[in-house]
Amino acid sequence: MACHTRGMTKTEAVRLFGGRPIDLARAVGVTRQAVQGWPEQLTPKQSDRVQAALWRVAHGIKAEAKAGA
Repeated sequence: MACHTRGMTKTEAVRLFGGRPIDLARAVGVTRQAVQGWPEQLTPKQSDRVQAALWRVAHGIKAEAKAGA
């Protein structure tokens, strides 16, 4: 997994989860509408959520319950 020192974009995050915003939303435990509301340049918190979701997927752990943006 790459370290995103420059930050992660929403486009990159969506691509990492198959190219559909709904799949990213499910992986990080938020609604599709929450992901749609994210800025293109993710905040550190959003980027951390994506990285954590990638780790969970890699280790076969299910996403958390929906918690909003």
